Amino acid sequence: MALIALAASLTATIIPTLIYISALKWFERYEHEPRTLVLTVFIWGAIPAALFSLVIEILADIPLALLNDSLAAMVSASAVAPIVEEIAKGMILLVLYLFFQREFNDPIAGMLYGALVGYGFALNENLGYFLSAWANGGWGAWSAVVFFREIIFGMNHALFTSLTGLGLGLARIATPRLARIIFALFGIALAIFFHAIHNLGAMLTDSSYVTLWISFLSDWGGIAIVGGVMWLGKQLEKNWVTQELAEEVATGFITPREYVLAQSYRARLRAKLGARFKGERQTVRNIDRITPALIELAFKKYQTRVRGTDNTRGIRALRQEITGIHAGWSH
Repeated sequence: MALIALAASLTATIIPTLIYISALKWFERYEHEPRTLVLTVFIWGAIPAALFSLVIEILADIPLALLNDSLAAMVSASAVAPIVEEIAKGMILLVLYLFFQREFNDPIAGMLYGALVGYGFALNENLGYFLSAWANGGWGAWSAVVFFREIIFGMNHALFTSLTGLGLGLARIATPRLARIIFALFGIALAIFFHAIHNLGAMLTDSSYVTLWISFLSDWGGIAIVGGVMWLGKQLEKNWVTQELAEEVATGFITPREYVLAQSYRARLRAKLGARFKGERQTVRNIDRITPALIELAFKKYQTRVRGTDNTRGIRALRQEITGIHAGWSH
């Protein structure tokens, strides 16, 4: 029976996680993050961040033993856990910010990486909660915990850490050093705040289930805000691609078809599906090669024109890359 509970808990944890991560792919329409980094941040959330948090929280709970049980539990859940866990999850985002500037280059990338860390952390945490619920209350308790942690609050850790990523992403595009520091600190503070509100509402359900609405409203309100910010960011990115690549079409450097493919995820998807249906694998590979280069060219041109960033060498290298791709198609 224990093996069945383990298998059921793994399934209930993994399948929703895969669904949530797949939904994030929609926000990668214009700039795909490297798979190696995606896997790295997810694993960081699932293993190192989770283990680090567990150890520190156990140590932090020792002095709390001086308080009465209910107060100690509330302080641990609503103060210690949010601070420790968000710092643990956010450490990998700081590494990306410092050493992977090309990939961690804007708020959207920051939120995507942050959400992935959160999903990894939630996968580990949820598995423990599911097994504990089954051991203490059987399948009825197991089902209730799965429903709340995967459906109602399935995106809470992704929300929290995406706010840390948002702060670092804003720091990436800010110019004054003080502004970068303020954005980064504000992001982690928001993550801790929303995490604390969620935990506090959940803890107070011992007195009244009405307090669960505190967690529900804060989580889904935050998700709506983050989702709106990411959607607006993608609209801006589409405008950048449209504006910056228009010149490339006018000069004949790229074709009108390539221009459309760079602007539209749906156009790329239709073109690739059509090519696969016809057995034109090389066309699919060509689309996969040319599109990221064109989008990155548009972003670098925008940064140069609007933000004053010196991307001359990067733009030149991208033009050479695109020219090389065009040359390869003719052979």
